[in-house]
Amino acid sequence: MTIRVRIVVERWAWAGVAWDRSLYGVPAARGTWVRGETMAFSFPSLPILSGRTVAVLAAAGALAVGAIAAGASKDQPATSPSLDAPAAAPPQAAPAADTDSVTMAAAAALPQCRSAMLVPVNRSWGIPMPSVYGSASTYCNLMYGDDPHRGSTVFGDPDTAIRVLQRNLNFCYGTKLAVDGIYGSNTRAVVKLVQRRHKLVADGIYGPKTRSAMNWRLYSMATRSWSKGCSSPL
Repeated sequence: MTIRVRIVVERWAWAGVAWDRSLYGVPAARGTWVRGETMAFSFPSLPILSGRTVAVLAAAGALAVGAIAAGASKDQPATSPSLDAPAAAPPQAAPAADTDSVTMAAAAALPQCRSAMLVPVNRSWGIPMPSVYGSASTYCNLMYGDDPHRGSTVFGDPDTAIRVLQRNLNFCYGTKLAVDGIYGSNTRAVVKLVQRRHKLVADGIYGPKTRSAMNWRLYSMATRSWSKGCSSPL
């Protein structure tokens, strides 16, 4: 196949220098004038393809495109979860143990105070306080609901133990509890007040820690008299 192309070049002189009015703008010799040059270019003829050849080439091209797409998909990073998807719920924390249940369980480990005794402080004075029945130990407790006995057992004298405590609370802390031998809501509230004053856990249970921290009125067996003030000698 032969294609003929006509290229027009104008040359002219200006200020003593001849210039080509062509694509490259290269100076030419003065006085030269060329116009209307024709150049011919030859290209090889394209082969005529049959319908079957065209179909084979199209199929090969489709396979190549599919292979390229498959390779590109392997290089893609893993798809991240959609931002619109609901987030997984955090694990639920185990419910905290019931404080009252723990307190009651700890109190149940001690026996109920079912008597009262005079605990010596020195040769002259002692402290009347709740104690374990039939023992010299004061390592016991009294709690809300003791009326006066706790549970189904009815031995001992818890009424006296509760009265001793109520009488001491009234004198040393200025409260006005009914000295009735029942550990009710009023007695529990006063015990909580005493516990807070002495920076103890305010659970309303009279036990060894409350016994050692609170103030007591002393009694003298020698003179059979009560002290005029209160102290915490334990």
